[in-house]
Amino acid sequence: MHQLKLIRENDLQARHYDLSCSSEQTIYSAAEQQGFRLPASCLNGICHICRASLISGKVLSGTAQQPLARDPAQAPPQVMLCKTWPLDTCSVSLKNIYGPGELPVKNVKCQVLNVERLKGHVFQVDLQLPAGKQPEFFPGQYLALNLPDKAEASYFSIASAPGQRLINLHIQADPHLLSALEVIGFLQMSMDTQRAVSVALPYGVACLSSMPAQPVILIAAGTGFAQMKSILEYLFEHGFAYPVALYWGVRKAEDMYLHELAESWAAKYANFTFRPIIGELEDGESTDHHEQLSAAVLAEQAVDNARVFVSGSPKLVFSVMDALLAAGMPEQQFFSDVLAYATRT
Repeated sequence: MHQLKLIRENDLQARHYDLSCSSEQTIYSAAEQQGFRLPASCLNGICHICRASLISGKVLSGTAQQPLARDPAQAPPQVMLCKTWPLDTCSVSLKNIYGPGELPVKNVKCQVLNVERLKGHVFQVDLQLPAGKQPEFFPGQYLALNLPDKAEASYFSIASAPGQRLINLHIQADPHLLSALEVIGFLQMSMDTQRAVSVALPYGVACLSSMPAQPVILIAAGTGFAQMKSILEYLFEHGFAYPVALYWGVRKAEDMYLHELAESWAAKYANFTFRPIIGELEDGESTDHHEQLSAAVLAEQAVDNARVFVSGSPKLVFSVMDALLAAGMPEQQFFSDVLAYATRT
């Protein structure tokens, strides 16, 4: 197995990625298997879309697999990654490569097709992406909604799976959540006036950039279910065979706004388990449901060989992480976007 370095070129600063590849694999094939996204088309070395510069090292290049090495006295030779096999440690440089969990953020205009109250104070918003090539996102990522005259965008998990023009959002707009109420009012007005809204996507690293080869445990509180819905629909669509469990915690029964949908999945897919956790908490500051979620997971799941996704408040995420780490979960198997912006208090 050879260690490779992929270098993404841009106008500001090159970015380096590490990759392992055997002599029997093309660099393109190894990169794709390990979650990288490279430009490619024909995959037979003709179209030159996967062209890269060999910065260092030795490779076999082309259909005839001719030996090729970098001569420091000359310009880097060009190789087609779909027809390049490494012979030792080497580095290649190319444009438009994205590592696991990375996609370019794009700004697009969307039509608001529907703003519907689901249950309680939770609304589902349906946005239609523009026709043509759609911006890509991974299951579990989120978007930014830009409101006029607002310096800061509003961020919402994408509740639908990739690969379709329709994007679903779940927005909780309790009477005391003035910013959420403002967002719902803006979206309703945009729908009524048929004005497009501006969004940017994708964001987030707690997502499925590749198909897992292990059980998956999803833990959500409130509208954190939106992120899990995107992941689940993607797994179901692609015939994921490992066990999948969803633990959805809410303060009150009315907050579990798509309970019937989750129950229908459990009835349809033999490898899927749904556990609703309803705290029935009157105290808005209580965090008792955090411990209820952790306890329910640990009572039923082995966490030493599972990929775990958690969506909720920072307090919830850190509480669940601590409980699962203490039970033997490897830290690198725990994913939550909260970890990217929140610190313990």
